[in-house]
Amino acid sequence: MHVIFFCMLVTHLYHSGCLIELEHHSLLFDYYQGDLKLNQEKPLYIFVSHRHFDHYNPQIFKLKHPKITYILSNDLRHKYDGNYVDVHQTYHFDDIKVKTLLSTDEGCAFIVEVENKTIYFAGDLNWWHWEGEPNQDNDYQRSTYQQEINTICQPLDIAFVVVDKRQEESYLLGLQYFLNHVQVRYIFPIHYFGDYTISDQLKKEKLDNPYHAQIIDIHHQDETFEI
Repeated sequence: MHVIFFCMLVTHLYHSGCLIELEHHSLLFDYYQGDLKLNQEKPLYIFVSHRHFDHYNPQIFKLKHPKITYILSNDLRHKYDGNYVDVHQTYHFDDIKVKTLLSTDEGCAFIVEVENKTIYFAGDLNWWHWEGEPNQDNDYQRSTYQQEINTICQPLDIAFVVVDKRQEESYLLGLQYFLNHVQVRYIFPIHYFGDYTISDQLKKEKLDNPYHAQIIDIHHQDETFEI
């Protein structure tokens, strides 16, 4: 799926992977699988939020591109050359500013400021609530997720937010809290393993959306439309 808006081309690759092409930069987040079409004329910044197989494919280190900068979560254990980042830190890579949040699972989430745009990418930062899990585990998920999202003070242009139907009745907890507490223009649901019925299901939900964020409908891979 390709979405074009205010000088950005956003490609949803698969699961949580996405490629963003701006006027002067390309950003690749949590590549797992999918058909990568990279602009060789723009520097490429590759982000990995954590080492889980569905967010990280070692093939990123074999990509053919003249200028790649790797921004990698510390939990990859420095196996490859790159810039390793820790949580609750701010970094600068060329003219890109990157802030990291603590994931409720493993690794980190990213807030990226580039070309006067601000992009949030969750990785596995989510309000994970699982029926049958100990109350203390679910309480940790709730409090940590809320704490991290509450640190987002600036308006966002795009947010990639976890919406995982495996959570059943709890699958909207993270998205709803995000909508209530963060001003964002566009939300891309991620982390649904190619189950594109999530788009139709979200349309039926009565979400509280005080900042009028537009939730992007993704119906299949390689869907293309302009905004």
